[in-house]
Amino acid sequence: MSLAHAFRRVSGPSLDDCHILADRWDGKPWVEDHAESWVVQVSDGRMHALKSQVGWLTGLWRSPSGRVYVSEGGSERGGIHVSPGKDPRAPQWEFQELPLVAMGVWGVDDRFVLTWGPREDKDEEGMFRWDGRSWELIPSPGEVIQVHGVSPEFVYAVGRKGLISRWDGSRWHTVPSFTRAMLTGIHVESQDELYACGGNGMMEGSVYGWSEVVESPGMVVNVTKFRDEVLVAGAASGLLRLKGNTLEPVERSLAAMAMDSRGRLVVASPEELADSTNGRDFRRKPLSEFVALTEGVPTMW
Repeated sequence: MSLAHAFRRVSGPSLDDCHILADRWDGKPWVEDHAESWVVQVSDGRMHALKSQVGWLTGLWRSPSGRVYVSEGGSERGGIHVSPGKDPRAPQWEFQELPLVAMGVWGVDDRFVLTWGPREDKDEEGMFRWDGRSWELIPSPGEVIQVHGVSPEFVYAVGRKGLISRWDGSRWHTVPSFTRAMLTGIHVESQDELYACGGNGMMEGSVYGWSEVVESPGMVVNVTKFRDEVLVAGAASGLLRLKGNTLEPVERSLAAMAMDSRGRLVVASPEELADSTNGRDFRRKPLSEFVALTEGVPTMW
């Protein structure tokens, strides 16, 4: 059987020190019963397999302390896997089950983490907040896809049907977004500088409102700011830069899907990982390293 592999998420300060969410499946159209999700840690430039399971691990976020949060939203259960993330040779995991098909996870620090997705016990969207001790159910602003913010009192969520909503520390405030298209990326730089993106392009905003900036040349899925430049993950269009009211290519060969700009700019594409100190020159880590890491490990389905 010829297996297929792909990177999906990356979180961490550099290509030498990060956590990755990756997939291995039977090479056919993806179905949960014939696929594995893998959590991999890169330490000192070397990959270590931390966790693997049949089914869908949906999101990964590494806190500033190095603690790792991984969301699970499969058909059997939902919740968050948590690891101290310290020693890749002796990984430790705790699963915190929630009545939620958890579709993503993100936080400010270890005392403010959010996860979201359809409720398992009710026909509605749900969201839970971690305060460092326990998970608390809070109202969901809608069908959330991504969350980002700068403090527990200033967080934005975007999602389906043009959803843009702001968390003020106690509740969500949904604001006009001038689109009904699905929004997949959000970056909060400050109260005066916000960016969102989706299949139809980019929007720019502040706490006072949003406006459309530019239509994209194709699908765009994520946005961040790095070294005073707004960078956009353009998937098949590569890594893009917002320049005025246009999106121009930065690295066409890098089919960017996810980014982390808290240290170096770290980028995940299905076929490789990359990082950069200036947003122009990139180091690369090919998918073949993940393939070699898992080669000889029997499939779990």
